[in-house]
Amino acid sequence: MNPINALGETGVDLLVCGPGMHAPPSWDLLRTPWRPPVRVVVDSCDDVRFTRAALQAHSPAAGHLVVHPADPHRERQVWNGLREALGDGPALPEGSPLIYGKREHKAAYAAARARPARTVTLLRTHLLHMGMWADLVHLHRTTRVDFILVHHAELPEDLRHLLQHCDHRVTETLEGMRAFHSPRSLGPAQP
Repeated sequence: MNPINALGETGVDLLVCGPGMHAPPSWDLLRTPWRPPVRVVVDSCDDVRFTRAALQAHSPAAGHLVVHPADPHRERQVWNGLREALGDGPALPEGSPLIYGKREHKAAYAAARARPARTVTLLRTHLLHMGMWADLVHLHRTTRVDFILVHHAELPEDLRHLLQHCDHRVTETLEGMRAFHSPRSLGPAQP
């Protein structure tokens, strides 16, 4: 049984799965039938047109946000960028337990839970560590935030393995990325 934290989320250790394990994690840990799949854009040549296309899709009024962290190696900066894009969530209770010891992480989850449905494109995800990817998949499946994760390099094997265990769609073309960002793909505008 997994512990439930202050935000009502179930803690899941996503990285126990690997080629050496006898059985993958259960289907329901990474798949949520009523949620759309995580969308992944593979920009293997780090083509600036992919970044431009994402930035052009930024439309808060239509419920589509783009986060372009200056330094994705710094996990706090990524979580702060997500929280700022989504808007402040409810105040965090003083002395509350922190998820993985990171207040920014908890604040981003609170903001995601407090907001209407949104689509967030996160650029530069090739610089994120696997734990951060797993956290983003978890955020996607437990809130109303839909992610388009732009990976500006070839997908490494451990990320391919993680994606095998979650609902996802991958595109490697600029046209596919634009389709992910089309108004029809993003859904109706949210208040």
